[in-house]
This record gives sequence, C-alpha cells and structure tokens, in this order.
Amino acid sequence: MHFELIPVKDEQKNTIYNLMQLYTYELSFYEDETTKFNLLENGLYEMNEYLELYWKEDERHPYILKCDGKLAGFVLYRCTENGLNEISEFFVLNKYRKINAGTYMANEIFKLYKGKWEIRTLLKNKRAQCFWRKVIKENSNNNFEERLIRNNSRYAFYFKN
Repeated sequence: MHFELIPVKDEQKNTIYNLMQLYTYELSFYEDETTKFNLLENGLYEMNEYLELYWKEDERHPYILKCDGKLAGFVLYRCTENGLNEISEFFVLNKYRKINAGTYMANEIFKLYKGKWEIRTLLKNKRAQCFWRKVIKENSNNNFEERLIRNNSRYAFYFKN
C-alpha cells in the first residue's frame, strides 16, 4: 500500500465537501445535546461556515489522503489564535482504517507541523479517543495530557512534538 497526503487546492475543494458528508453522517451517531448535525431537505448535511476558510486563511490547510492513487480520507489542519496546532477534522474511509491509513495521515501532519497541539473529539466518540491516544503516545514519547473541555462536552488531548 502506498499512501500520499496531498494539499487540496481551491479548484479541488468539492472533494473535501463531498467527503464531509460521509464524515458528518458518521459523526451524527454521536449527536447529543451539545452537538447537532442538521440534515437538510435535499438529503445533504449542512456544513459549517468555517469550512470555506480553509481556502482563504493562511493558517488553515486542507489535505486529502490517497491510497494507491484512490481517495482514502481527509484532514483539516489549522493553527489556532493561541498558536496551537489543531486537527479540526479527520476522516478515513472505512475500508482503509484496518491498514493504518489514519495513523499514516496523522503522522504526516505531525511531521509537517511541529509545536504544541490540541486535538479534540466528541465526548461520546470513544473510538476516536482510542485512536488519538495511541497515535499521540507515539508522537509525544508518552508525554501528553487528556482532559474534558467545553463544559465537559468535548474530550481533548494536549502534547508537544
């Protein structure tokens, strides 16, 4: 298997928008009183207005992941106002999860962006928390912090690479 992380140019942003539909559908499983996913009458999920900022602001960077030339997922990276590196959104298609596509994508982002990190998950998304705990442990020499944030509505990891 050959993985490749590719920056997404403005003319390719529909790929991210399309994958966001699958990603949002998966996240809707974890919907609760703090997180709502709005399915529109046309059968598509409403997208947040921040998504367009990935092609307008210098501190935001969208990437797609390919496996043997085929679309396998995406990651949205940004540097926050506080100077923290953040993975805002992270998604791998099911068929690529068992071959470590997500680990590859996370490791590549950590190679590209060094410094202090914050990675958040939905509180109910235990699968994501297990994934991030393992990947962050390897990228931080087991030196990281986990805590509840946003009035105990999100789970976050903090570390430096």
